[in-house]
Amino acid sequence: MKIASLLTVISCVIATPAFAGSEPYFVIAFPGPKITAVSLVKDADYVSMSLTIQSNQKKPSVRFAEIKEAQNLILDKAKAQPGIIVHKGPISLSPEPRSGISSYSSYSYPPTSTAQFHILAKLDKKTDVYACATRIRRFLDSVKMPGKSYHSLGQIQLTIKNPEQYRRDILMRISKDVDFVKSIMQTTGKISITGLEHPVLVRQVDDRKVELFINYSMTMELSNQDKNRDK
Repeated sequence: MKIASLLTVISCVIATPAFAGSEPYFVIAFPGPKITAVSLVKDADYVSMSLTIQSNQKKPSVRFAEIKEAQNLILDKAKAQPGIIVHKGPISLSPEPRSGISSYSSYSYPPTSTAQFHILAKLDKKTDVYACATRIRRFLDSVKMPGKSYHSLGQIQLTIKNPEQYRRDILMRISKDVDFVKSIMQTTGKISITGLEHPVLVRQVDDRKVELFINYSMTMELSNQDKNRDK
């Protein structure tokens, strides 16, 4: 099966991913073993850390106002910090595929007595994950929290921006792999691929690189010619 014909078939069955809109979105890589034979490995775009803001004020109205004030201070401060992004919306956590099924999951919105979002530091060739984490920490230390409000940081995680932009590249690699398998097996039989409608998943490879892949499966059916040849 040629690349062009495979892509034509794929384009007819792939549903638009829930997060593949015009707005940028971020996906956190999951740790774990390699899942598929075909993937795309690249440097992560950001290092992210979840941030939770809380307040010890006893009166709810005062507590809510203080949390909002702290949130606005951090958002305003980030505007003057190149390479730092404060992302208020949900960030997807790329799920580890199980039983051939995978889907996006995202952080739920926090209780009204807290504010939760993510701080992202740009990862480039001159920095590493630890330098980015230090940059995030220093950025937060420069913000004077109001009243009895305080913040806590989550774990360090590699993050990719808009992973669906790499779908075509991954599909091209899968198509080439199909041709490779058919040539090696010397078969004229039918090769079926399922799971191509799944979103692009992100796996952490090391402290800098991530692996982007689609959780697909491939099956091969021998033709009569193949069966007669094996007799």
